[in-house]
Amino acid sequence: MLEKRNKWIKKRFGTISENALNSIDTVSEIVWPDLVQKYEIQGNIFTYRMLADIEEHAERIAEIFKNGADEMVGNREIEWHHHPDDIVKKVKEGDWNFYGCYLDDELIAAESMHIIRGDRIMEWVWGCVDPVHRGKGAWRNLGRYNDLLVAMSGAQVGSVSVVTTHKYSQMAAEQAGYTPMGCFIGKRFYGGSDNRYYRHTLIHYAKLYGDTSAKCLQDFQSMQLTEAASELVAVVQKLWEKNQKKGAPKR
Repeated sequence: MLEKRNKWIKKRFGTISENALNSIDTVSEIVWPDLVQKYEIQGNIFTYRMLADIEEHAERIAEIFKNGADEMVGNREIEWHHHPDDIVKKVKEGDWNFYGCYLDDELIAAESMHIIRGDRIMEWVWGCVDPVHRGKGAWRNLGRYNDLLVAMSGAQVGSVSVVTTHKYSQMAAEQAGYTPMGCFIGKRFYGGSDNRYYRHTLIHYAKLYGDTSAKCLQDFQSMQLTEAASELVAVVQKLWEKNQKKGAPKR
């Protein structure tokens, strides 16, 4: 029985090349970088930083999301962004955090980030600018900042699902060298304080970080796919390789 079990274990990776395999104990843990970056746009200085003292910032974070993201209402997976106590609880659990954008000394935008530790992923979840400060350029350098953030965290993958009603959010992901990987039809339940809801379509983006993650990526040619899946992967592969030529990690 033990011999049969060992034989099965050795085959668990299917057609994955031996060259793509690495030791699990060499993978580092993901941390939250306390990264401060300043960007100037038309004379305004925008400062991005981690909102480290969450009790101090929770009220303002919730206010920003209440003002600018009413569509969170009715969705328990994201509506907690509206409630200071829930924000503090999530951050203290360790796998969620918030980063903010300041204009002078005022916090004008906030972004939630989520670590998926088992998959070694850092996910950009939701960014929101207080509506009274929209149009000033707060998000113009978001992609550059998040790219540095994920690279410093030790994550092997950066991930973000972006709305299809705001092209600038997609531009932020592409600014960071992220590749569009799929279109999630009706993935998100969006509600509102008017008791109305609809299902929103998202574009999913991702990027590999570090030489190890690139080395351990399954080769496109080894995938076993249906005809429909093959059509999708062919498009993703084309976009992926285009990003590689622009300086994305090489496999």
